[in-house]
Amino acid sequence: MENLLNLNNIQEQIGKSEQIVTCWRQIANSFEADITSGVRVPGNKLPTEAEIAAAFSTNRHTVRRALAWLQAKGLLETTQGRGSFVRRPIMTYKISRRTRFTDGIAQHFADSHTRTLTIEVRLAEQHIAAALELNVGEKVIYLKRLGTANGQPIALSRHYFDFNRFPTFDVFYQRHKSITRTLLDCGVPDYERKRTRVLTRLPSPTEAKLLNVPKHVPLLVTHSWNVDGLGQPLEYGEAYFASDRIEIEIEAEPRPRLDDLT
Repeated sequence: MENLLNLNNIQEQIGKSEQIVTCWRQIANSFEADITSGVRVPGNKLPTEAEIAAAFSTNRHTVRRALAWLQAKGLLETTQGRGSFVRRPIMTYKISRRTRFTDGIAQHFADSHTRTLTIEVRLAEQHIAAALELNVGEKVIYLKRLGTANGQPIALSRHYFDFNRFPTFDVFYQRHKSITRTLLDCGVPDYERKRTRVLTRLPSPTEAKLLNVPKHVPLLVTHSWNVDGLGQPLEYGEAYFASDRIEIEIEAEPRPRLDDLT
């Protein structure tokens, strides 16, 4: 009789365990189906753990197991105090000796666009003047642009040029909407990246709004120094990338072949 009771208890425990497994898997499968079908798009916030538990008539421990499984699959990102969100796909932005902001976005991302937000003449602040080897207060061309890919903003860029060297920059840029083609019309056939510095910081309210990122998500920030064929300063730029959807890859320069050294 005692053995029969023990067997019944074991079977009851197995049944409860199978029910719990079925429940967390049911929750996970339901959200995964919503994400893959596009019902829940990148950036969407999921209901709270309590709301999910109530909807599936289960407890929050089971819900956490389902969310952890979805997070492990790369479908969700969870931040304490904010909840769980559908993860945005990570895209790679490559930096090389001849990186071009618009071309870089177009080459690596589908359905990409670059929108001009501001182009105007300003007085050079100290760090801008130093980068372009100008005196503080000299005129510089300031260009601000927003890059989008797959319908979502991915990068905000700021570009600075010596106004006295390129007084017609604005005229040519309005025609082409391309920095490379504008510089070509200004007499610069080619230019290259001399140096890149990468750092992170939290976005300003304006940056968070333009890039559609939460204020607690850091930005990847690149500072770049471009030079012309003679090695003279040509452009100083800053780019701000949403770190929850962009990774930066720096390409090493190929080693010279022996034939090139002889």
